[in-house]
Amino acid sequence: MIDSHVHLNRHEFGGEAGAVVERARAAGVTGFLNVGYDLDTSQASIDLAERFPDVWATVGVHPHDALLLADDQGRLTPEGGARLARLEEMSRHPRVLAIGEVGLDFFRDLSPRPAQRAALAAQLELAARRDLPVVFHVRDAWDPMLDFVDEVGLPPRRGVLHAFSGDARAVDWALERGFKLGIGGVVTYRQSTLPAMVARAGCDALVLETDAPWLPPVPHRGQRNEPAHVRLVLDTVAGILQMEPGEVERRTDATFAALFQPGKAVTP
Repeated sequence: MIDSHVHLNRHEFGGEAGAVVERARAAGVTGFLNVGYDLDTSQASIDLAERFPDVWATVGVHPHDALLLADDQGRLTPEGGARLARLEEMSRHPRVLAIGEVGLDFFRDLSPRPAQRAALAAQLELAARRDLPVVFHVRDAWDPMLDFVDEVGLPPRRGVLHAFSGDARAVDWALERGFKLGIGGVVTYRQSTLPAMVARAGCDALVLETDAPWLPPVPHRGQRNEPAHVRLVLDTVAGILQMEPGEVERRTDATFAALFQPGKAVTP
């Protein structure tokens, strides 16, 4: 299994990244994509990828932090331009597989929406320039986000809709355009609508994730999530699709490999 979205650098792990990785390996996890969401965490992701041969990194600025790149009117700032240049420099590291997580978050609105759109557009341009896939964060902004990506242009290497929570239109949008859905612990929740979307998408449109330390699956709700728990996501997805877990594992791993191409990453 591959955990396609994790944050091993977070303070919730209290410097236990090595032990967390070992527990995940013992549970059958063979790879981890550690996702950045600002410049510091992007660098931390690279540092982890240099430390562990089965960890890869992404670099990007989350919509919560869009003001790092643009002002509240949606104009890129000189400081933002310098930070974009730094992101591009980091994206050239041989252990970096994607730009992300980037997107729109209209749930918390921690950055003004014009700034979010400008930051997203700039990072989509970066992904196209660097020929890298994109890890998208979307919350309470599915229709605006899909329409915006169509408007500014699809990233050539496509990407994954992380922590997917969209509706049937979002599933169909992803299928028609070649994007993948990141499925995590929410699929195990009793009131979740995600199982129906998983069934609609089918196995080959999915990658598995935990988003650890957040969104733990049942029966670990209320606890710190760990990448070892991706096994519970796998088993739930297999049940929804009426497939053997081993087949889901094989196919989702293959989807991850085709999208992110970790084989091109240099082993430290």
